[in-house]
Amino acid sequence: MKMAAQNNRQFHLHHLYFLAIILTHVLSSNVFIESSSTMYPFSCSDQVQNCDSYLYHISEGLSIEQIASFYSVKSSNVEPITHGLKQDYLVSVPCTCKDVNGTQGYFYDTFYSVQSGDIFTNVTWVLYSGQAWEVPGVERLFIAGDMISVHLVCGCLEVEAKEIVTYTVQENDTLTGIAELLSAELTGIENLNERFTRNPNLIDVGWVLFVPREKNGIQAPKQGKQHNLAIILGTLSAVTLFSVCSLLLFLHRRNRNHKNRKEDPEVVNKAQSPTRTSLRTHFREKYIEDATFESERPIVYSLKEIDEATSQFDESRKIGAGGYGIVYIGTLKEREVAIKKMKSSRSKEFYSELKVLCKIHHINVVELLGYATGDNHLYLVYEYIQNGSLNDHLHDPLLKGHSPLSWLARAQIALDAARGIEYIHDHTKARYIHRDIKTSNILLDKGLGAKVADFGLARLVERSNEEDAVATRLVGTPGYIAPESVRELQMTSKTDVFSFGVVLAELITGQRALARDNGQPNKMKVLVAVMTAIFRDQDPETALEANIDENMKGSYPMDEVYKMAELSTHCMNEDPTNRPEMREIVQKLCKILMSSIEWEASLGGSSQVFTRLFDGR
Repeated sequence: MKMAAQNNRQFHLHHLYFLAIILTHVLSSNVFIESSSTMYPFSCSDQVQNCDSYLYHISEGLSIEQIASFYSVKSSNVEPITHGLKQDYLVSVPCTCKDVNGTQGYFYDTFYSVQSGDIFTNVTWVLYSGQAWEVPGVERLFIAGDMISVHLVCGCLEVEAKEIVTYTVQENDTLTGIAELLSAELTGIENLNERFTRNPNLIDVGWVLFVPREKNGIQAPKQGKQHNLAIILGTLSAVTLFSVCSLLLFLHRRNRNHKNRKEDPEVVNKAQSPTRTSLRTHFREKYIEDATFESERPIVYSLKEIDEATSQFDESRKIGAGGYGIVYIGTLKEREVAIKKMKSSRSKEFYSELKVLCKIHHINVVELLGYATGDNHLYLVYEYIQNGSLNDHLHDPLLKGHSPLSWLARAQIALDAARGIEYIHDHTKARYIHRDIKTSNILLDKGLGAKVADFGLARLVERSNEEDAVATRLVGTPGYIAPESVRELQMTSKTDVFSFGVVLAELITGQRALARDNGQPNKMKVLVAVMTAIFRDQDPETALEANIDENMKGSYPMDEVYKMAELSTHCMNEDPTNRPEMREIVQKLCKILMSSIEWEASLGGSSQVFTRLFDGR
């Protein structure tokens, strides 16, 4: 706990006082790509073809066993080293002179199993401290499920008594500090890294340096009076700066804690904070872009709490499974919760959902309560939504223990879900795109109120240049993906609108977005095509009526069903510029719902939704 608190304090210091520096580096175009500007391979010597060397691993919260696995070494090859207020690691590896795609140098090769959504930049910075050598066309090798070679730069010296540590420069590092950290001589570092150390007082975060040190780890001798004076002055400056920062941090934390006590009576644990500042590209998306994460921090649960809540993830507590994890029902502090268990390889989806839901609080968006990490897994804790997903209520509901939804329930669910999506598009400080709107990601509470869930693919887009937003890969669920996303990987709020149009079509027809065609078993039936065909028919109303969900047993106001079907097809327009905005959709669905309420009232309605509406929901 003490180390965690220290790490947290260090992160706040960086966040408050060096944010300008961080953002300057983040926005620099050359800091985070493996190119000749940040890293050079160590030239081979004819005298030494291989040797033992070390790779410096900047702590990312992984266990020693996990680090060993990613580096393809034994756990005994990984040793901790203290860097300031945090613990990093030295990984002992065999280093060999070889040719990597036309570049000769010393490299150590490890193997990595590509996960869905991986890109080279994130893998090298998150797992290998930016020390992986990028070969041309490497992104084409990133196919989920494939095992690829990762070439890590290392070095060998002709002097047998010395070894090389491959080190990635971190925030606030100096050459003197690096030398002391690794028991090396300052002149030795300068000699091996002349491209970077022409001005010893200027080194940049992300540079990969080769640090020579004695094999026995004995502290290198001091380098004279000038060197001692530099250390003394540097230490005094650091102490002075730390004192000032500590005072300011104390005042800041006192004010923030006072505010938190007023706004939130719940006792919240200190969240783990990223201590790896050289991973700015990776963590900029998660922490730095939105300072609101700091003021809307979720509860951090311990693994023990998570285990106890789910009875050690007993199979009987499993309530769902998807592409990004398994969901269990549990009890935390006498409250029923849903806990999503994800593999650590799903960190991208985990952080995306954590970042988004920390800043979104709306009755029609599932509430994130907290999270936990460890044991090679990531855990997200949500409010428990009792009635499962809309998908379960629409497709074979009786087999899943649900009564078929009435028309009024469907109209209310459509409006609820639309409001949730509209909120993330238009009413948050930053505009988010969900990118995976579908019936299985819309949950229903005990009153059949709908909540949008699963923000693992959500992305932030600028309101001013949304049309320029392009994804790095095709994401989403077949049957719900907008055509421009397939053609151009374009992602805008209108891609969510398209997916929501498919949801509306499912509410009307009870058909799946994509299903095997009963008439032609070798073909797939696409709901978008079904709806398009309906409105191309000479008598669209009759064609629509033939496709309305039979589970409603003919009890629905045809005029309102037709209006929702029209809205659905507008949402699914092939041209995104012709699709309505979510706020327009909400307005139209509100009118459809009110007319449907009048229709049900004329029949002496007593449905659950009707009752809920007049109970003041």
